[in-house]
Amino acid sequence: MDKVHVIVNPYSARGQTQKRWEKIREAIKSHYRDFKYIFTEKPKQATDIAREVLKDGFDLIIGVGGDGTLNEISNGFFQHDSSEAINGDASLGIVPSGTGSDFIRFMKIPRDFRQSVEAIKNSLKKKIDLGRITFTGLEKGRNVQYFINVADFGLGAEVIRTMADTDSLKRGAFTYYKGLLKTLLSYSSKKVKIQIDDGQTIEGQYLIGAVANGRVFGGGMIIAPDAEPDDGYLDLVLVGDMKKMEIIANTPRLYRGTIAGNPKVKIIKTRRLKVSSDDQVNIEYDGEVGPRLPATFEVVEKAINFRI
Repeated sequence: MDKVHVIVNPYSARGQTQKRWEKIREAIKSHYRDFKYIFTEKPKQATDIAREVLKDGFDLIIGVGGDGTLNEISNGFFQHDSSEAINGDASLGIVPSGTGSDFIRFMKIPRDFRQSVEAIKNSLKKKIDLGRITFTGLEKGRNVQYFINVADFGLGAEVIRTMADTDSLKRGAFTYYKGLLKTLLSYSSKKVKIQIDDGQTIEGQYLIGAVANGRVFGGGMIIAPDAEPDDGYLDLVLVGDMKKMEIIANTPRLYRGTIAGNPKVKIIKTRRLKVSSDDQVNIEYDGEVGPRLPATFEVVEKAINFRI
């Protein structure tokens, strides 16, 4: 029998999660008579909470929130700055209550919280991969970060930095696109060097470099149409230099999932890549701003049990 702990991000969904909690709790209680829960109070706290409750013997963690909540909890399945799992048999479920929720959408998790709880209860454990970033430019402090969906360097990270000034309670479905248009006013492609699987080296001027475990990011943009979170690979999507109007003209391709048809786009399946640049190039992962390049991205195959 599962020993269940629920981690709730009350600020997700522009603060609506806290208002929905009583109904969500009743839905969980209808399937799990005994469970504990806790509300997070600040960013990154879900990682520490997940780590502690796993050490306390809980083997099913249910997150209530969006992709950011999933990211934080999944990082908590591992020892600090390590690839060592705390409990390899433990599993993760999600009750969707977020704004973007791109990975949740891709995994076809029911948005209705009653249905999502029922799906967690009735599903088997599915082993999925995670991406792991090692920030090789850091001299000290935390330098390992897992991501469950998509990490990217370049324009996508700059958009997230632009959005950081927007109150989370005011963010909506079109916030990312508005941030993209604003960022384009001053952003230019960066020259990067990429070493793939300790073999092929790519150097060039790129607008976006996305490292994808899932397919969708940025509020519905299908950046990696063939990515699978259980195939043992990450999909590297490189978007070459484009003029501003060319970027805007190609945006519909992202929403349709046909971006690979653009001749300036390369998609490479890889298990590990090292990325560096003489320019200042920022990184984001699952919608969170990270340190700058250089960094190593690698797949951690079948890293976590997901209830879906």
